Order: sequence, then C-alpha cells, then structure tokens
Amino acid sequence: MKYFWIPAAVLALLLALSLANARAVDADAARWRAALGEASAAAERADWDAASDALRAAKADWDARRQWLHVVTAHDELEAADALFTTAALFARRREATEFCAALAELDAQLRVVSEMQRLTLRNTL
Repeated sequence: MKYFWIPAAVLALLLALSLANARAVDADAARWRAALGEASAAAERADWDAASDALRAAKADWDARRQWLHVVTAHDELEAADALFTTAALFARRREATEFCAALAELDAQLRVVSEMQRLTLRNTL
C-alpha cells in the first residue's frame, strides 16, 4: 500500500501545479486583454498617445512573462502573439484606426488561445 501513496502524491502535486499555472496564465491573459481594450478605446477616440501607451504596457507585461510562457506553452502560439503585437504597434505609429483595432482584435483572440491551451480540459488532455 505504501507504494501507492508516493506516486499518488506526485500526481496530485503535478495536478495542483498545472491548475495553478492555468490560473496564472488566465489572469495574465485577462490583464493583457484589458490593456488591449483600453488601447482600442483610445484609438477610437483618436487618442493615439494613450493607445500606444496601453499597447506598450501590455507588450512590456507580456515580455516579462515570456520566458515562463516558453516553458509551459507552444512556441508557435507565442510567436503569433509577438507578431501581432508588432503589427499593432506599426498601425499605431501610422495612426490607422481600422487596421489597429483589427490587429488588436486578432491579438485578443490569440491571447485567448494561449490562455485556453493551459486549461485542464478533456480536449487539452487528449
């Protein structure tokens, strides 16, 4: 019976760590997506300084967590999000509201994918 408890404890610990990681990535993604919403609202008001600042803040926060995300998430999803951050920044510099908001919407969807990949679901398990 003692041979059962050690592996069960290890599995329980791994499950707890997986759930904590999913919660942390979900909270990070929610914070990034909120910043993107602020950037989009600022762009719609034609306040390009505020839009650029909100995007820059989201990107800085993203970069701070990037190393950890590379450990726990597929690199393709992270590279796609990086490319979308760059695209959105380019449209902000050009002050192209329609393209900027479209890039932010696409980036929002990509951040949602990154978050969903960490959730403990049957689809992710299989």
